Amino acid sequence: MDRVGQGSAWAWLALASIALACGGPASAPPSVGPGGALGVPDDGSGRLVAAPRVDDPATWARLAARPENHVVARTEVVKFVIDLGDARRLWLFDTERWDTHYYFVRDHLAPAQYRGLSEYEAHGRFNRVEYRSPDRRFVCGSLVHYLDADQWTFEMIAGDQLEGPEVLRALEQLQAATFFGERLRYRPISILHEQQIAGVRDRLPTVGPDEVFRGVRYQPLTHGVAFGTLRFVRGPLDGASVRPDQILVLEQLPDEIPVSAGVISQSLQAPLGHLAILCATRGTPNAGLRGALSDPRLSALEGQLVRLEIATQDFSIATATREEAEAAWASRRPAQPHAPRIDRRDAGLPELCSLDYGAVSLVGAKAAQLAEACRIGPPVVTPAGFAIPFVHYLRHVERTGLARGIPSMLEDGAFRADARVREARLRELRTAIERASVDPALLRALRARIAAFPGAPRVILRSSTNAEDLPGFTGAGLYRSIVVGPSAPEAELARALREVWSSVWLPGAYEEREWYRIDHREVGMAVIVQPFVDGAVANGVAITANPYYQNRPGFFVNAQSLGGSVTGAAGEEIPEQHLVYTYQGIEPELVSRSSRDGGAPILGPQDILRLAEVLRALHDHFVPRWGDRVGFVPEGSVAHIAADVEFLVAGPDRAVVIVQARPFVVVYGPGQR
Repeated sequence: MDRVGQGSAWAWLALASIALACGGPASAPPSVGPGGALGVPDDGSGRLVAAPRVDDPATWARLAARPENHVVARTEVVKFVIDLGDARRLWLFDTERWDTHYYFVRDHLAPAQYRGLSEYEAHGRFNRVEYRSPDRRFVCGSLVHYLDADQWTFEMIAGDQLEGPEVLRALEQLQAATFFGERLRYRPISILHEQQIAGVRDRLPTVGPDEVFRGVRYQPLTHGVAFGTLRFVRGPLDGASVRPDQILVLEQLPDEIPVSAGVISQSLQAPLGHLAILCATRGTPNAGLRGALSDPRLSALEGQLVRLEIATQDFSIATATREEAEAAWASRRPAQPHAPRIDRRDAGLPELCSLDYGAVSLVGAKAAQLAEACRIGPPVVTPAGFAIPFVHYLRHVERTGLARGIPSMLEDGAFRADARVREARLRELRTAIERASVDPALLRALRARIAAFPGAPRVILRSSTNAEDLPGFTGAGLYRSIVVGPSAPEAELARALREVWSSVWLPGAYEEREWYRIDHREVGMAVIVQPFVDGAVANGVAITANPYYQNRPGFFVNAQSLGGSVTGAAGEEIPEQHLVYTYQGIEPELVSRSSRDGGAPILGPQDILRLAEVLRALHDHFVPRWGDRVGFVPEGSVAHIAADVEFLVAGPDRAVVIVQARPFVVVYGPGQR
């Protein structure tokens, strides 16, 4: 996403998803005791098979799981079923052993019901009947303890169609059967749930996402292991001081960050913001931790070489040896240099929609991918526009005389060894680019093309290089984009154009390319020129994957009302968040409402359906073209390519307008598959 119009940003992700898991039981079921009671299995674990009540924390601990595929950290879950065919008998069962209601019911409560059916048929029948049919035998749900917020909730899968009076009755039964019953409240996690309970809302104690999320202290964003010197950064981050062998503990969130070994921020983060996206695409372990600078686990090791592991439920940190650290650093950096292809032809100012993905070497990855999206056609809509190819940037640098000096600057020993020298020299280079005059013929052609846009709109000049938005190297937020007013004079257009061109030499962009061994001499800056999408009512970002659990495929969507941001790093805004499942017609899961809008919805059900259709078209079109170049993948994990999509909702018909699509690497650890 471009560094433009970021506004204030929301602080973090807290997505609660207690949904249908697709795995099987961890082991064979234990025997059933006398009288049909389910007691302690004969495996020495001390856990219970199931219990009709939870009267104390010890019983809870013998049933609860802390699932690695849960997307809220420090969470304990006990699943339950209420057997409507057996006088509403309640079974709270071992959720480590049975992570799905179906397997517990099949093994212990209704084995005959599924005998003779294939596993696929039996599981499918259970899902249809027990989550969606009024003729169900079981009420299926989860009790969740959010440890940081100390909240106890009753939750169901997003598509469960249990009617409001039955939800109320189930809650009352659960309250009477648990030691925390007075504190237990129902948490609707989908629009469907909110509709189902409308008639009993005044009698049903409920909890909204902000109440749960307000108390969260630990937020894992990129899981994995990092080795580095633990460095506390109090106050703003000085990018020039960051080294790849440092694990940073940040007091303030930066909009961008050079390559580092790991990141812990004292504020929780925007998971689809530039900071989180950069860490995710680099494979840099990254987490938010409230009070990080005063956390004794960290402060005791400040300045030392450590091993940090960011996991779903918590983090761990300990001292490390130099040998294991150096081995880890070597494994993360590309072994071979890469020279991007650059096409120096003068191709005029081609219409964006006349190009395709093959034009990366002519107009850069951002422009080529947006051009490819334009060519898909309905349901994909883009702002169109045209491109200024690399040749014009190259000519501008030649005319200034800077082209001859760039190679010597890049090879200078002081420049390579000292980040502060680099920062100063790069600033001088950008200043020279921004002060040089622009080719008058190009400016005249540019003004004429902009004048042809209907309605004399504002115009955005967007960066597009041949070293960004690539599989394994996103480069999110590294370069500038500039908005100019309607009918802008040539002087304003020239200033905007020079600022975009010069941003190829921003320190963050240089450091990122250097870490990935990209040849700076072959990097060019093209420009996308588009009419600014006025009339937008919302902006958003989506990932065409469920980034938290591979076996529940879906799209993760963040949206914010106009004036808010879903990509910036600072602030306390929470966006509206949805997890839109893409299998079995599962109801979309409402994760949170926007903090800007007092709980009012930004995306309605039709908006979500329309957006999901567009995302599916983009995913199916792009992912085969991007291939499987996923970059560094931690040992024991798997990675897949998905699309990272920036969109607007605009106009009276609330059209979905795609303004960017780029590859995103989704990494799943062992507990997320």
